Amino acid sequence: MKKYLTLVLCVMMLVVPLAACSTGNTGNTGTPTDKKPAEATALTFWTYVEQHTEFFNDAANRWNTNNPNETINLSCETYPVEDMHNKLLITLQSGQGAPDIVDVNVAKFSNFMKGNNVGFVPLNDIIEAEKSSFLEAVLDIYKKGDTYYGIEYHVGAPVIYYNTEILDQAGVKVEDLKYWDDLRNAGKLVLEKTGKPIITFEISDSWCYYIMITEQKSDYFDRNGECIIDNDINVKTLQFMLDMLEEGTAITTPGGNFHTEEYFGFMAKGGAASMLLPLWYMGRFTDYMPELKGKVQIAPIPKWTDNDVAPVFGGTGTCVTVQCKNPDLAKRFLFDAKVSPEGAAQIWNVLGFDPLRWDIWETDVMKVPNKYTDYFGPDIFEIIMKMKDEFYPTYITHEQFPKANELVAKNVLFKALSEKNLTPAEALKEAANELKSSK
Repeated sequence: MKKYLTLVLCVMMLVVPLAACSTGNTGNTGTPTDKKPAEATALTFWTYVEQHTEFFNDAANRWNTNNPNETINLSCETYPVEDMHNKLLITLQSGQGAPDIVDVNVAKFSNFMKGNNVGFVPLNDIIEAEKSSFLEAVLDIYKKGDTYYGIEYHVGAPVIYYNTEILDQAGVKVEDLKYWDDLRNAGKLVLEKTGKPIITFEISDSWCYYIMITEQKSDYFDRNGECIIDNDINVKTLQFMLDMLEEGTAITTPGGNFHTEEYFGFMAKGGAASMLLPLWYMGRFTDYMPELKGKVQIAPIPKWTDNDVAPVFGGTGTCVTVQCKNPDLAKRFLFDAKVSPEGAAQIWNVLGFDPLRWDIWETDVMKVPNKYTDYFGPDIFEIIMKMKDEFYPTYITHEQFPKANELVAKNVLFKALSEKNLTPAEALKEAANELKSSK
């Protein structure tokens, strides 16, 4: 097994990162520190989100300004999401080649918590004293037993993004779209007046569907750990999506999900009247769909009934690996970047995320104009504050969640909504059987 891992590691190391950046003069691309400090400590950071490198470069520059006697030289590497997590798992198992600091997707985090030898450094010493300032339900996603192994960027408040230019052409008002039935009925009017769908549904990623079921307090597993992926709520929700596709008020997402060039181009040209994802997606609009500036309105997600909630489940946790040669420095840097009030403010200013440290939400730092308020308007956080009391943590920490999420993303949605060779009930039953047989 060890020989196999070593061989695979060598192959993986040949993978060229999609993007690289450094706060020192290392020849990588990205935004460098103006002046490389003498005898700076080298730290490496891996991520699968290009915008996170911008955030961590900003954090490294701030750290070096405030700590001239303990500067760092941060090198960032960005990989495709699957490649990065596979490479990370292999390097941790083999004991060599892992970065100092790494982003881990919430849907894959459980894969790294298996067994007794966790590949990440405990972060309790930088989190415990501050955790009352955080939304603990999301903070605890990256916790095993009493030990924290990661720190999230954001709450991940679920929102819907409306193209008001399309809605205006059809005479539809955002404030009238309170329930999913309202959206579906309005979709018929939008289709009639504009020839465009009111929404698109992903068939190669799961988050849109996951939000739609968890707002009804359903999930893939219940709080006792039992598989409920094929329960009535989940089946009826998937059937609702299929019905909208059949009538033309919705279409499957071009490119399969909301993170492809095909989809960005489609939306930038006014392809659909809305899309459903958490607040963190704002950066995709500003960076990849600048044509829609001033045309997109953020609103709370439609409800099924008045008893629905606003599901929150974070998105990405940042960890320090056990292979880091300077774990104390890496942890203190991570505290400064993401745990401190100043770092949390930059999560909003640089990334446009709803910081997990929500004690700053009603402070003046959240009112400072930035590219997100310029694009969407100044009232973004007024909308999020109204949702705060409805936040509901999902059961994303179940050890089988990564497998369940992959089954939904790669099999269930494609078979039920695209190929249509299985009914929603059949597709979910197939996933349930596979999950139960692999326990």
